Amino acid sequence: MFQLVFFILFTSGFTESQGKKVLCSSSEVEISYSFCDSMDDAFFLSLVPCSFSESRWKVTLVLIPRNDAIFLEGRINVWYDGVDILTLKKVICSGFDDDYSFCGTLKGETLNTTFEISGLKMKLQKGIYTLFLTVSGPSEKNLLLCSNVTLLIK
Repeated sequence: MFQLVFFILFTSGFTESQGKKVLCSSSEVEISYSFCDSMDDAFFLSLVPCSFSESRWKVTLVLIPRNDAIFLEGRINVWYDGVDILTLKKVICSGFDDDYSFCGTLKGETLNTTFEISGLKMKLQKGIYTLFLTVSGPSEKNLLLCSNVTLLIK
């Protein structure tokens, strides 16, 4: 019995040590993220401004991909109050005439890009939103990025 308790405590401590990183914090929102895997050592993300009242956000992303970024598909699941409220799936890089400059980055090269995204058109309810984000190659075995993002709307 003691070994079971020790195992549970040790395992939860190990999981906690991977921890969440705060992306940004303001009077209206706090955004934090953690990785589903070992991507932590080769990743940087910046979001400016840290506000949902702004119409445009500037995002800077630096990472060293562990797979080629030729064919990429992104998937986002958004959860609020324990309910899956939104699922988005988008082809990011198709291998031909892509919209993003980082498409074609090879495994081990530094992917360094800055882009703008539109802000939200609607007001979010106060509470905690959880986003599960994955970016993978042609098959989900070719995982490029896996992250859990938490939005705390104040």
